[in-house]
Amino acid sequence: MASRGRKSSKLIASSRAAEEVVKSTDLLSEILLRLPAKPVIKFKLVSKQWCSIISTPEFTVLYAKRNPNPHLGFMLHARLDFQPQPRGIFLDLGGYQYDKLPNFLNISKMEIHHVCNGLLCYSRPHLSSPNITSYYICNHSSGQSEFQRVLVSPDNESVKAFNVAFDPKLSPHYRLVFVRELSVLDETRLIKIDIYSSKTKSWRASRKGIYILQYDIGFHVSVYWKDAMYWYNEKNQSLAYLDFNDDTVEILPKPKVTGGTMKCYYLGESGGHLHLVGTWRPWTSLLTVFELKEDRSGWNVKYHGDFRALATSFPKMLTKNPRRPYMFSVVNLVRGEREGELIIVMIIPEGVISYNIRERSLKKLLDLAMSESYMEQLTFRSHQYIETLASI
Repeated sequence: MASRGRKSSKLIASSRAAEEVVKSTDLLSEILLRLPAKPVIKFKLVSKQWCSIISTPEFTVLYAKRNPNPHLGFMLHARLDFQPQPRGIFLDLGGYQYDKLPNFLNISKMEIHHVCNGLLCYSRPHLSSPNITSYYICNHSSGQSEFQRVLVSPDNESVKAFNVAFDPKLSPHYRLVFVRELSVLDETRLIKIDIYSSKTKSWRASRKGIYILQYDIGFHVSVYWKDAMYWYNEKNQSLAYLDFNDDTVEILPKPKVTGGTMKCYYLGESGGHLHLVGTWRPWTSLLTVFELKEDRSGWNVKYHGDFRALATSFPKMLTKNPRRPYMFSVVNLVRGEREGELIIVMIIPEGVISYNIRERSLKKLLDLAMSESYMEQLTFRSHQYIETLASI
């Protein structure tokens, strides 16, 4: 009987403690701020009070500041030349358990255009009319998706970029950038840029009207950093950016190197910094990691080294082609939690590996078996998987 009494007292005490948590908005918020994003999103369904707390802009921004390194892994896509984009593969970098792909990633003929801090831009053909393409913005974590606009072929072919600009530590709102090519004349192209604000729920034309840009400015790779959208042209290695402060498009000089021409393997943002991975001797074992200065005045070298030793562990990296003696593709770069820690992710014929520059350690993330000729036909794309509370 005494044992039953003690158990009953404990249950009553626990029940009272739970009631106190529910009654105290500050205490409840503090607990929610310490949880992963996915459970917090689901907790909106618990009650109106919980939904009200989690849905406020102040909570969304505070959550991002309290969880400054939400990078859990990345989605990897490998595409054969001129083939539709296949389903992605999730690869974690820190033990994150990813149960299954979100339902929206199973959409037939879906095309992912850009990903930024947990928000994703994608398009898909209309179910009843393949010549009509619809464009959407989506939250990775919740799967919440919103239609933005529709284009009918051949207008759809003029779309050069569909990007999202979002920094949850500064604002719960995001912007979308829609770039279309109107015409091409000699070595220039006429470009129209529209910008969407989730704060006003409206589109507007760029304040600069129609842009006359050099033809070598391309939009193959898009990266958002410090209130600007950066574009990289893989064909001619050019860099440019759209400054949201005045809607100007400017050329960004590449890092200066001596003894050759810079070959860029990767451009991306991590830990609040814009990085470029490249070399002045293409397809050799030399790699340099550059970091763009805050004022865009130049690049700092964060790492310069020779990864020839990797070929000892993975001999299939070596080829018989003197023009490309090493077979690899850099698909991601992540800043670690410790000062100066950088992790380079690359694909090699044996699979996907990560290399911690500071610790000089290797980790195999995925086993693959690709021939040299097959890997040369593939184009690899990856985007960071980050959970966010942002509402679409």
